[in-house]
Amino acid sequence: MILAGVASVYMVYWLRPVLVPFVVACFIVSGLSPVLGWLETRLHVSKIVAAGIAFLAGILMLVVFGIAVWGSLLDLSKNSAAYRNRVQELVREVQERLPSFTLLSDRQTATADLEGSPTRANEGGGAKIDQLVDNFVRDGISAASQTLLALSSTSVIVLIYVFFLLLGNSGYARSGTVREIDEQIRGYLSLKTVISLFTGIAFGLALRAFGVPMALTFGVFAFLLNFIPNVGPIVASILPIPLIIFAPEGTWLWMVSAISVTSAIQVISGNVIEPKMMGNAADLHPVSVLLALMFWGMMWGIVGTFLATPITAAIRIVMDKFEPTRPVGNLLAGRWSEPIA
Repeated sequence: MILAGVASVYMVYWLRPVLVPFVVACFIVSGLSPVLGWLETRLHVSKIVAAGIAFLAGILMLVVFGIAVWGSLLDLSKNSAAYRNRVQELVREVQERLPSFTLLSDRQTATADLEGSPTRANEGGGAKIDQLVDNFVRDGISAASQTLLALSSTSVIVLIYVFFLLLGNSGYARSGTVREIDEQIRGYLSLKTVISLFTGIAFGLALRAFGVPMALTFGVFAFLLNFIPNVGPIVASILPIPLIIFAPEGTWLWMVSAISVTSAIQVISGNVIEPKMMGNAADLHPVSVLLALMFWGMMWGIVGTFLATPITAAIRIVMDKFEPTRPVGNLLAGRWSEPIA
C-alpha cells in the first residue's frame, strides 16, 4: 500500500509536463462550460464554433498579456538610468550617516587609501553601483523574457487541450461525484476569479496613481497571485516595493503612502471581502490548504500552487464518498469531531 502510494507520487511528478497542462485545461473547461452553452444559445452556433471562439479569445488574452508585460519591461529599461542615479543618491546618504559603509571591495578600498584619492574611491563605488543596477535590469528582463516564452508555449498547449475538451464536453458531469466536484470547483474558481480581478485592477490603478513603473504588470501579477491562498497576496504586495523605494523622485511620505495603500488593498481583499463572499467554498481547513500548497508546489512548481486548492478539494470530495477514506476527507475539511480511525 505504501509502495503504491510512493509510486503514484513519483508518477505524478515524472509526468508533470503532460499532466500540468491537462489538469489546468480541465479546470478551465469546468469554468467555461456555462459560457460555451451561452454562446451556443445566444449566437445560435454549433459547439465547434463556440469552442473556436473560446480558443481565439484565449489566444487574444495571451497576446495582450504578453504585450503588456513586455511594454512594462521596456519602460523599466528606459528608466534604468534614473534608478541608477537614485541608488547612488541613497548610497551617498548612507555613507554620510555611516562613514564605515562602502560598496567597494577590500582591494579597491586599499588601493584608494594608498593613492590617497577619495574621489577615485567614490568613482569606483559609483561604477560598481552602475554595474549592479544594469545587471539587475538586464538579468530581470532576460529572466522575464524566458519566463514569458515558457508561459506562452505552455498556454498554447493548454488552449489546445481546452479546445478539444470543450468539443467533447457532452454532459460528462452527470454522475453524482463528478458533478459535485465540477460544481464545487466551478463555484470556487468563479468567485475567486471575480475577487482576484477586482483586486488586480485596484492594485494596478493604485500603483498607476502613485506613478510606479510597471503598474499594469504588477496588477496582472496581483490578479494571478491572488489564486494562491495566504502566500500569493503577500508576494504581490512585496513585488513593487523595490521600484517604490528606488523611485527617482520619490519622497519618504510618497514611499510610505504607496506601500501602505497597495498593502491595504491586499489586506482588505484577503481578510475582509474574500472571507465574506466565499466563506469556505473549498470546504478545506487552512492547515490543509497550507500543506497542499507545499506539496503541489514541490510536485509541479508555481503552477502546482495555483492548482493546490481545487485539486485538494476534489480529493476531499472523492474521499467522502468511500467509507474507508471518509475519515481522511473529514480531516482535510477540519471536522475533528468525527472519528479518524
